[in-house]
Amino acid sequence: MQGSRNAWLRPGLVAIVAGLSLVLAACGGGDGDSDGGGSSSGKKLVYFMAPNTTPTRYIEQDGPDFEKALEALDPDIEVKFVNGGGDSATQLSQANSAISAGAKALVVVAADPNTSAGLLQAAAAAKVPVIGYENPPLNGPMYAQVIFDPYKVGVQQGEYFKSQVEAGAFGDGPIDLARQYGNKGDVYTTDMLKGQNEVLQPLIDDGTLKVVCEDYIKDWAPDNAQKAAEQCLTKTQNKVDVFLGFYDGNAAGIIAALKGKDVKIPVYGGQNPELTGMQYMLTGDQQDAVLKPFSVEAEAAAKIALAAINGEDPPSDLVQDSVNNGTNDIPTAKLDTTLIHLEEGKDPGEIVQQAVDLGIFTWKQICDGGPAADTPTCKAKVG
Repeated sequence: MQGSRNAWLRPGLVAIVAGLSLVLAACGGGDGDSDGGGSSSGKKLVYFMAPNTTPTRYIEQDGPDFEKALEALDPDIEVKFVNGGGDSATQLSQANSAISAGAKALVVVAADPNTSAGLLQAAAAAKVPVIGYENPPLNGPMYAQVIFDPYKVGVQQGEYFKSQVEAGAFGDGPIDLARQYGNKGDVYTTDMLKGQNEVLQPLIDDGTLKVVCEDYIKDWAPDNAQKAAEQCLTKTQNKVDVFLGFYDGNAAGIIAALKGKDVKIPVYGGQNPELTGMQYMLTGDQQDAVLKPFSVEAEAAAKIALAAINGEDPPSDLVQDSVNNGTNDIPTAKLDTTLIHLEEGKDPGEIVQQAVDLGIFTWKQICDGGPAADTPTCKAKVG
């Protein structure tokens, strides 16, 4: 399972992972944590627990940014990294190893939120605070969590898509719409879908939109998105007016399916930006994306983790909401997002520049190989 997704990792990941001492666990294999003995430096340990390698952000951006922010707040803290390989049992084993090693807090992006209660129970029994991160665990106690508000993201995507429908971008109705969601049962999937549907359901009910395919994409994995898109195209004999996804990984998989069948259909619904999303916006294959400044979330998590370690309440300037995770009301920091989209007659480089300005990617990263390398924007930006 993990190996099939590694093809989507960007160049340089191995070096980044090695530099961070990130422990990569194969799906279902062991506890994935080779440390066992705690911090050799005698510092307080905090574990950043990534879910898998898709999205790549947790390994390449959030994790390093969290480490930098937390160690700046308290140099006596050491951050260790583990990767759940998309498997809750592996992630539970990693949590138990972290607890045994003396972890003072766990920052957790759930490998599978639907089956993550055991991790929360184990941490609670050991009195180790858990900070949920972006796609947090469910059905158990947590100290706090930090997220880019998924409901708002869904509304942003839905409102922009609706504006395109009303502008006639897909012709007169009914418009044959193929929808792709995230991993079924994830908080992010559930809340994003609620936001999208709040805007789009009236258009579905009145017949303007006809949903011809809809699929939940396991693990949010681009290869699963590609398979779902291929099956949809086969089912409909390529008679789809537009695809609407949940995430840049959806879009990448859909675009791969379209290119494989040499079919041109517009793709909407990017978010949680990946390099592929920015690249495909430059080529015109992806129409929009919701930007999340990952460093802002990482810094917020660092401040929350420090408060937890110090036995304090979650910082009130950040944690101003509460979200029920199935059994508990969890103090929650909700962060803002920005939607960007292509505009006719406007240089796509001006639009993608917003992601660069937020520090999410550099132009070198966007243009160094990949589908956008030969675009006029990349030739102008990096030569």
